[in-house]
Amino acid sequence: MPPPRLTRAEQQAQTRERLLAAAERVVARCGYGGASIDLISAEAGYSKGAVYSNFESKEAVFLELLRRHMEKNITELAALMDLGADSISAALSGWLEAMAANDDCTMLAVELQLHAKRNPAFAGRYYALQRQSTLTLAGLIERYFIASGAHLPMDAIDLADAVTAISHGLALQRPDAAPGQPSEAGKVIDALLKGFTTRAAVS
Repeated sequence: MPPPRLTRAEQQAQTRERLLAAAERVVARCGYGGASIDLISAEAGYSKGAVYSNFESKEAVFLELLRRHMEKNITELAALMDLGADSISAALSGWLEAMAANDDCTMLAVELQLHAKRNPAFAGRYYALQRQSTLTLAGLIERYFIASGAHLPMDAIDLADAVTAISHGLALQRPDAAPGQPSEAGKVIDALLKGFTTRAAVS
């Protein structure tokens, strides 16, 4: 029995998903500047018209990708916020080790950061998305320090920004991890946070 035919809305949603997946692969290979609409449409197996019927511009494609990745992170972090003090440390360690498992996502974030620095119009939309993720991470870091019986060594938002910067920086400095291996950046950040909480608890 043949599968049921997709409705027009379902077909458009499927096309949109394929275009976003293709854009993520293209920007990982070519960078934001090299990720043209032509390359994205060819990677997805569609015409340029398919891109423009779903997104107003290349920037809109990549902002939607970033929004999805950040929403996923926010959802995961919010779930950790509900954990008890005896569980939050181990849970955050696990999240940190997995945080850069998607190399394409990390490269997308780095590329869009660079584009935001060069394009003021794009920057406003980019930093609004980034702020949501930073605030959620800062809240979890505060909970982490409380659970550890330690005082924060700096403002929680500054520390959250530092965690993100270390994650992106190490992703660029070090070779890609083998498939299935923990994030090197996550391990480093986890060690730093544990060092902060240990010192703060002792002092």
